[in-house]
Amino acid sequence: MELTIEQALKSGVIAHNEGNLQEAERFYRAILKSQPAHPHANYNLGLIAVSLNKFALALPLFKLALEANPKIEQYWLSYIEALIKEKKFEDAKQFLEQAKKQNLSAENLYFMNAQINQNMGKLDEAEASYMKTLELKPDYAEAYNNLGNTLKELGRLDEAEASYRQAIASKPDYDEAHNQLLDCFFLQDKKSN
Repeated sequence: MELTIEQALKSGVIAHNEGNLQEAERFYRAILKSQPAHPHANYNLGLIAVSLNKFALALPLFKLALEANPKIEQYWLSYIEALIKEKKFEDAKQFLEQAKKQNLSAENLYFMNAQINQNMGKLDEAEASYMKTLELKPDYAEAYNNLGNTLKELGRLDEAEASYRQAIASKPDYDEAHNQLLDCFFLQDKKSN
């Protein structure tokens, strides 16, 4: 019995959620054989590539998903984030401008803008964008963590520590924020000696 596209997608998502990436990829690729522009299959294949740190492979998949359905905010965010990881900052800025026209949430637009600026070394601009993000969404753990990273780069270790603590308060199991906080303690101790 042949699976419908919907059944194959559901099976792929189940395998994906269970961590069986090869099985999930097999279902997604089967969908793309009959519908090459299928947004969910392309997007989910892109997510598999990202989970393997293969951002260059994820980019065309995310772009196909985005072109097929530009109304889905997560497609924009994932595509822009993959561009940032590939250090394609000008492209990321260009797509961020296009995303604004799609009525993406303001906090996510500021967050993406902050990430671009941080990676371009524009730390003051990144800090301002993270602050605006947190003004709009006060429990955004990733924004607190990234703000802490920016403050740490600026040498403002006490403020960085406070930001990491806020990230952990918002998301207690946030391993990266815990690690960054420990690193901040180490740098503070080193600075005081």
